[in-house]
Amino acid sequence: MPFNQSTANRGMNVFTGDDAVRDFMNPGELAYLPLVEIPAELNPFRPDGVRILAKLMTFTTLHNVKAVPAFNMIASAHERGDLEGVHTVIENSSGNTVTALAVASRLFGIDDVKAIVPTEATWQKLQMLRFFGIEPIVNQEPDEPNRGDPRSGIYKAKEIGSQPGWFNPGQYDNPDNPKAHVKWIGPQIWEQTEGRIGVFCGALGTTGTIIGNSTYLKGRNDDVQVVGVMRAPDNYVPGPRTRLLLQLIGFDWRPHVDSVQRATTVDSYRTSMELSRAGIYVGPSAGLSLVGLLHYLADRREEGTLSDLLDDSGELICVFVCPDTPIPYFEEYFKYLGEDEFPRIANEELLHNRPRPTNQGTP
Repeated sequence: MPFNQSTANRGMNVFTGDDAVRDFMNPGELAYLPLVEIPAELNPFRPDGVRILAKLMTFTTLHNVKAVPAFNMIASAHERGDLEGVHTVIENSSGNTVTALAVASRLFGIDDVKAIVPTEATWQKLQMLRFFGIEPIVNQEPDEPNRGDPRSGIYKAKEIGSQPGWFNPGQYDNPDNPKAHVKWIGPQIWEQTEGRIGVFCGALGTTGTIIGNSTYLKGRNDDVQVVGVMRAPDNYVPGPRTRLLLQLIGFDWRPHVDSVQRATTVDSYRTSMELSRAGIYVGPSAGLSLVGLLHYLADRREEGTLSDLLDDSGELICVFVCPDTPIPYFEEYFKYLGEDEFPRIANEELLHNRPRPTNQGTP
């Protein structure tokens, strides 16, 4: 067989031929994403029989969880014929979602991608979008979150996307978003835990991850507990939303969740850093998920019901989602965490380009 003949070999992780990159982005053609148990020192419930494993979505093609639903939304639209005559894709997103949509769209022949972003978008994020060939459109969002407000980015993306030649995937209410997790990630987790998973935990952002995995896992075992984690009010964590901002989501995520927990900025960033230092290289939203999971387990132990979740072997298998890496957020760790959480720089005075001191430890 000629080497350039189209083929995808999941076992060897080799992709060749004209559709090599498309196959490489297709979660169904990739090897299973790693599921890694966190070190005992980061799991205070290990003596109770609790095993906590990280589902590393950082091993997707684009190193983040959004690569999975983005591919499914574009590929499914292509299969339905919804992309015929489309020259531009537009989405309300300033980060991983629109980046993944841009790459997926080009693989299906659409080169022009635009992103509606809020006025709070950082310059670093805007530069990242431009790096991926995406045109950012800055939008002044209404003071009160309302997806039906004509001033909102979600509304504008949907309105513009309804014009001839345009397509708005609509991540906030597109069923192909959670279906991606029903199709690929949920089955992976079930098989990797040999059907023993007892608790699934993830951040509440667009909510596709929670809904999709909950749908699949509870479909296999209705006793699986699903924990959704939102960020506490006035606490920034990229990706997850507060209860107020969850009102913008079109999905009804509540029936899919057994417990809702909250996490703060500082706890999320610190936990993410601790995981990364231990070899599980993940960003702040993963820290938020683990913090929420630990809160849930603490509540169950305090109520005296933690032991009810143990399986026949006396263990409880918990899985939390790690959406991306810390790379896009490095500066934020030094902004939100205290200087005493980082090693000092020896002979710092010798540096030619030493930055000016900044306020640290304040969200």
